[in-house]
Amino acid sequence: MKLSELKPGDKAVISEVGQITLPSVVKRKLLSMGITPNTAFTLLRRAPMGSGVELDIRGSKLCMRKDLADVIEVEVAHG
Repeated sequence: MKLSELKPGDKAVISEVGQITLPSVVKRKLLSMGITPNTAFTLLRRAPMGSGVELDIRGSKLCMRKDLADVIEVEVAHG
């Protein structure tokens, strides 16, 4: 499932970050911000028109555009 498909309050774990579709410079930037495989996070909220999301990841709040959230694969955490 894509990060952009989660609902506010959902907890998930990142499984893959733009394997083929992202330029390497963008992928490195995401990795430097803590968007790495096997990292747990909570989706806090979505922008009113769906143009972005806010995450609670590693104790920090992080906002990202929907186009980036579309290329991040996640697995919903159960329990």
